[in-house]
Amino acid sequence: MGRNLTRSPFYNSNGAWVAAVVAIVCFLVGMTVTVHVGQLVRAELVSQQKQAAIAGLSETRARLEGEINRTVAHGLGIRAYVSQFHDKPFEAADYLEIATDLVEENSSIRSIGLAPGNILQAVYPMAPNQAAIGLDYSKNAAQWPAIRQAMESREVVIVGPLNLVQGGSALLIRIPVFPVAFPGQPMIDRTYWGVATLVLSEEGTLAAAGVKEVINGNRIAIIDKNTSSAVEGPVFGSAETQKKDYVSLPLHLPGGLKWELLGYPDAGWSRAGNEVWNTQLIGGLISLIFAAMAFFLVSEVYKVRSMALHDPLTGLANRRLLEDRMHQLVAMSERSRSGFEIFYVDLDAFKPVNDDYGHTVGDQLLIEIGDRLQSQVRQMDTVARVGGDEFIVLTPGNMRNQEKDDFLARISERVTQVFDYAGAHIDVKASIGSASFPGDAVTIDDLLRVADGRMYADKARSKQKTRDIKNNGVPQTG
Repeated sequence: MGRNLTRSPFYNSNGAWVAAVVAIVCFLVGMTVTVHVGQLVRAELVSQQKQAAIAGLSETRARLEGEINRTVAHGLGIRAYVSQFHDKPFEAADYLEIATDLVEENSSIRSIGLAPGNILQAVYPMAPNQAAIGLDYSKNAAQWPAIRQAMESREVVIVGPLNLVQGGSALLIRIPVFPVAFPGQPMIDRTYWGVATLVLSEEGTLAAAGVKEVINGNRIAIIDKNTSSAVEGPVFGSAETQKKDYVSLPLHLPGGLKWELLGYPDAGWSRAGNEVWNTQLIGGLISLIFAAMAFFLVSEVYKVRSMALHDPLTGLANRRLLEDRMHQLVAMSERSRSGFEIFYVDLDAFKPVNDDYGHTVGDQLLIEIGDRLQSQVRQMDTVARVGGDEFIVLTPGNMRNQEKDDFLARISERVTQVFDYAGAHIDVKASIGSASFPGDAVTIDDLLRVADGRMYADKARSKQKTRDIKNNGVPQTG
């Protein structure tokens, strides 16, 4: 028959398995928390890099805003100059000197155009812009909206990048001219003269502001948030930047420009660093320690439970666990009308074994007897140690007389086999008494007394046989 499960969970490794499972779960939970914390640390690391990138963009934004504001200021200067000649016929030569000075002073300015009555009549420098002379802005669908906006708002308007008649694209600063007829005349009452236009080179303006494709390791791009822009894609930089997890700052520019400055690290945001590795390492160690503590704690719980319900020497069920299982079988018997059997096994002359061979050999003999009994029972049966050298086998279900006799003979033959240990050769003898529930008794105490009495009767018969053999040399019958 197979071995049963009367040993404690700790002794048959179930406790170790449960402790291992709990430890693994604790470790996995700890590592899950560690991974989550690692993600938070990575997010914080990226956040710090983004803050540093924004700080760098702020410097670039300040330079670019300063450069464009400086150029607009030059345009306001030419407007004041033009106002001096508003009451005389237009002569391009009258503006040549100041226009030439502005172009030479500001490298961002490609050209300056003057359009009295919205018709372009002067461009500085002339080459290669002479093709634009005579352009009527009111008839140019691309450029007229900005001119009209400047006229109506009476303020500077900046548009672009815009495709030019003379070729290429550029930023256009439209400066409406409203000369003063008398000192203190309100702007609303002034008469429109025309418009002065500053054509800015995108590359020159950005270069003057120190804007490059990569600044402090960040790839730079400028996009136009104004949906009416005539140029597709970014104003500056690669369109790929817009597909990245970039940081951005709005540019505060005059004339209605709605530009946004983008930045993204050339090598991408770094998500690895000492902080991340330290977090993972510490989290892993804590998870491992937590798992080890959980393993030992669960193991100790099973050991304590084992000590309460199992014999510490053999690992078999103790009297408390045996009686608990007997009570369960009694309750089941009331419903199913099926009983159970108990077999009381007591070793004969066990004390001399301890006296002659020592307690170590005696303990090993008890462990061996427990193993021998377990080898003869079923999985559902229980083997318990209830005294120093006393064992009880509990088998659910009633046996027929012949079946019980065969089982008694089988366990008697197995238990009484010679025990060899550490050079000791011990003849093992045992007395066995059995009782059936409910046939022999209807209470557990009475059932144990019946089995105990039959065991002692068997012991007495063995002693009588031994005396007969000593007295007569042969066993006596009768």
